[in-house]
Amino acid sequence: MSKILMFILVLIFAFSTLAYAQDKYTVSGEVQFPKRKGVICTQLLTQDEYENRKAPPPERNLTIRPNPQELQAKRVNFSFTDVPKGEYIIYCHQDLNENGMLDFAEGVWFKNPTEPQGFTGRQFWGSDLWDDIKLEVDKDISGIDIEMR
Repeated sequence: MSKILMFILVLIFAFSTLAYAQDKYTVSGEVQFPKRKGVICTQLLTQDEYENRKAPPPERNLTIRPNPQELQAKRVNFSFTDVPKGEYIIYCHQDLNENGMLDFAEGVWFKNPTEPQGFTGRQFWGSDLWDDIKLEVDKDISGIDIEMR
């Protein structure tokens, strides 16, 4: 009887693991950047993280140090794995001075970014409306192209 119970528990565990694994996806693509220096900081953000300026968990926060060929081409590949189903945006910036954050210059009315940045989706520069830049992740997504300005 205990062997049968153990067998049933193993089967339940195996099927639940398989079902859980199917709810995780890969999101990948390429970032084009304008300067041949610095690192590329790429984040996969939920709406709450994006709108409230919260840091994503480490698995959705990549710092990519381009190799010499990537610096020459001004392009790097990125890949987020084990992404749960949901809505996200990809935000990236080129950290030119490698201080770990996006730098700003003081403007008359607001602070202007001094380092290149970019988003996913149909974006009118200066627009940050969630619906214009979100991705629906319910399957593996590849071929995303982000151009920083």
